[in-house]
Amino acid sequence: MIKDIKISQIYNSCKKETIKVFLKTEKGNYTASAASGTSEGKYEAKTLNIKTVLKRFPKIKNKFINKNEKDIDKIIECIGIEKIGAHLSIALSIVGLRALSNNKVYKFLNPKARFFPFPLGNVIGGGVHKGYTSEQEFLVFSKNSKTIIEAIKTNFSIWKEIGKILKSKGNVTGNNYEGAWICKLDDIETLELLSKIAEENEAEIGIDFAAFEMYKKGFYFYKNPKRKLSPEEQLEFVFDLIKTYKVAYIEDPFHEDDLKHFSELTKKVKCLIVGDDLFATQNDRLKMGIKKNAGNGIIIKPDQAGTVSRLLKTVEIAKKSKFTTIVSHRSGETLDSFISDLAVGIVSPLIKCGIYGKERRAKHDRLVEIWKKTKNPKMLKTNF
Repeated sequence: MIKDIKISQIYNSCKKETIKVFLKTEKGNYTASAASGTSEGKYEAKTLNIKTVLKRFPKIKNKFINKNEKDIDKIIECIGIEKIGAHLSIALSIVGLRALSNNKVYKFLNPKARFFPFPLGNVIGGGVHKGYTSEQEFLVFSKNSKTIIEAIKTNFSIWKEIGKILKSKGNVTGNNYEGAWICKLDDIETLELLSKIAEENEAEIGIDFAAFEMYKKGFYFYKNPKRKLSPEEQLEFVFDLIKTYKVAYIEDPFHEDDLKHFSELTKKVKCLIVGDDLFATQNDRLKMGIKKNAGNGIIIKPDQAGTVSRLLKTVEIAKKSKFTTIVSHRSGETLDSFISDLAVGIVSPLIKCGIYGKERRAKHDRLVEIWKKTKNPKMLKTNF
């Protein structure tokens, strides 16, 4: 039974305001905080100004007091996420699940949970996350690792080695919101360096294009080197990168309404073609993508869904259609580690949680903690 709820304004890794929830029940006290993206996609659950959330909360709060924790998502739906805002709704939803599970969300979701995701980490950044490339993220994951500890260490070793090389050549200018290196290399130079180091460490590479950010008036505009590509030329460009650099993971290579080219690329290659802005963790968007064969993987972001219940329904639809789920952090992260529990609980093959920074490390630490508490844990075998 819910005895009290309090909220406070905190700041995420992008130094932007977000919400932390404190829940008091008969069994104890629980907390959760909401992450958010650098930009908000047009299909994801909408956030509200934090001052508006704080102003509305006293009236909203009364609808939850003396209710059961398991009813939080139902109450949110009755009020409407648009009136609560996605920051507050997802933090309430997560904290309710923590109370129900006594902080063992992964076991609540899956009592037999013992398979772990491979961490997918951002090594070099660009796009709106700051950097010199138009592509937003250059990623790695180590699918040959036998333990979660080994997988995390491999990603960090690659990140550290890349940083050392960049610094020695005077090419690094710092780290972005997600802890990835900001460097003075162009698109191709970045891929040349990353693919070489990844191969030496027996790791796979990925690219998050975040293509809607570079799409204007029917063309994709790249800044380094400069190029202007039609959707058809973009398709060939992405296809060539996959072939040349043996890319295993491609995210948002086209803008969020271009299901046609998502579908054409999926037919041409065998790697993961993943939709983030395309699907926005929304059931109707995913169903549309499945019908059009637009991709074979989906990013799962809690705040995009608005509640855990909605998110789990999206995961169910994805699994029935054999879409690979990738549980993901946001650029504006907090120290909350819910996504680690979620990834283990839903048996997600990948978790996109960064490599460097205290907000990213919180997810790694939770994965290791769960690993150590699990009987006969295994890394989940992948077919990509």
